Amino acid sequence: MNMRKKERAGFKWLAMGWMAWATSVAAQTPVLNELMASNDLAHYDEFFEFDDWVELYNPGGLLQLAGHHLSDDPDNLTKYTIPDTDPGTTFLTPGDHMVIWLDKDSAQGVLHANFKLSSENEGLWFTAPDGVTVLDSIVYPPQQTDISYGRSCDGCETWEYFNVPTPEATNAQIPVPTPFLYINEVLLENTGVLVDESFEAEPWLEIYNPNAEQVNLGGYTVAVQGGASYTLPLDNPVETTIEGEGFLLLWMDGEPEEGGHHLDFVPAIENQTIWLIGQDMVIADEYEVQASFANVSYGRQFDGAANSVFFDIPTPRVTNSLVVIPPAAVVINECLTFNTNGLVDEIGELEDWVEIHNATTAPVDLSGYYITDRLNNPTKWRVPLDAGSEAVIAPDGYLLLWADDDTDQGWNHMGFRLNNNGEALVLRSPDGFSIADSVHFGVSQPDFSYARIPNASGPFEWVADPTPIACNDCTDAVATLNPSAGRLMQGPNPVRAGQAVWLDASAQVWSVEGKRVAELDQGWNAWPQGLSGVYMIIDAKGRAERIVVVAN
Repeated sequence: MNMRKKERAGFKWLAMGWMAWATSVAAQTPVLNELMASNDLAHYDEFFEFDDWVELYNPGGLLQLAGHHLSDDPDNLTKYTIPDTDPGTTFLTPGDHMVIWLDKDSAQGVLHANFKLSSENEGLWFTAPDGVTVLDSIVYPPQQTDISYGRSCDGCETWEYFNVPTPEATNAQIPVPTPFLYINEVLLENTGVLVDESFEAEPWLEIYNPNAEQVNLGGYTVAVQGGASYTLPLDNPVETTIEGEGFLLLWMDGEPEEGGHHLDFVPAIENQTIWLIGQDMVIADEYEVQASFANVSYGRQFDGAANSVFFDIPTPRVTNSLVVIPPAAVVINECLTFNTNGLVDEIGELEDWVEIHNATTAPVDLSGYYITDRLNNPTKWRVPLDAGSEAVIAPDGYLLLWADDDTDQGWNHMGFRLNNNGEALVLRSPDGFSIADSVHFGVSQPDFSYARIPNASGPFEWVADPTPIACNDCTDAVATLNPSAGRLMQGPNPVRAGQAVWLDASAQVWSVEGKRVAELDQGWNAWPQGLSGVYMIIDAKGRAERIVVVAN
């Protein structure tokens, strides 16, 4: 038992004697002081479990928390009521901090709530015993694993991220020394190797973290020879954190408004030196880059190596020693991001889900494949290698993955939830690089799914009748082609070379530079090999479709 819990246990009966007097003392309102919505290794409870938590801070007066409420739902403010069965544990003295575990496991004690937090945009409400009066609340931005979000000082108005969380202690920033990091690969001239979230091909550099622990580059500075430099923001750790032994791509596009991993300068296409400098002004790495042809990167021969080489096939966000594993012809076929009255999982819970479809005539083992909702973290969740036959999709079969951030509920429960305000989903082969399929969706309505129409090959549409683990538009198990009215192209977008798209008229393919590069026939077409980047498909009537092609 830690010292804080010993103090509470010893104080229990003394606290009971003070209660009558305490009610006459003018107490200040307690506040939500710090929270963690994705806890992997940062702080464990008395059962040695790493769960979500929130810290309450009592700025003054004596306070009994029993009867107060916590909730992540503003329409249900009394979702969790702090029990009155252990008044010594739930009693706060002036200046005291208390952690309540948001682990959906209230059987573990009075400080364990019956719900979990989402690492995406969500809220938390702390309500008085009357169940109506909200004492404090916070709607928080996306959260990075093991980085907490709290008030800049105990009870202060402003909130910020803490690389070193401070549960049950005074909120304060604790400096983290700059570790060994490597500028691992650089592409100075990108015309189609990889596009950013705005589907723009921009120059980039890749940082490699050889350490076992993640590193948040918020506050680090990237500087290039000639004077240009940019300090990464402190308020977006989701986009500035490198996983342990992982990679982070920084876009050198002069557009920092596009995200925390976008720098505010564009490098010259020439030999130059690039520095990565920590918050303590220690140089994490200094790298001499050699310029080359368009779409040929320059990087370390293997991750962190002293020698560098040119890469005809760049390897952004993955190891420089990549062994390419082509993905099977599987697609993201349907997803549901706002489940209020639909399919429930094995636990009986209404959760988000993603359906993968194998449209081939042979079984496909999905073990080792990656799926992510964050483009800068392509290996966010991996289908377990030991999933066995359950991860094998039969010919013309389907596999359902629950996006509920409850990995302890089964191998097919992913470590993230979907954002019903819109985001991207990407499915990659076991190499963590090669894209099998991807989809970008916008704001969703409750219980509407986003499904390919026609099944397996068509573009996505919002549908009011989801069809999990089944064909999206079949009658007697036969798919029906029903292209959207007026659309020239039907098919995935982005697409990868060799993947099928359908045109309702013959058309020409034009590059963004205004050059005609291919012609496609009416009907089904395999996208030409060797064409990657952004293109326009234009038919004789002047109808046009913008398509993004990802290199294999």
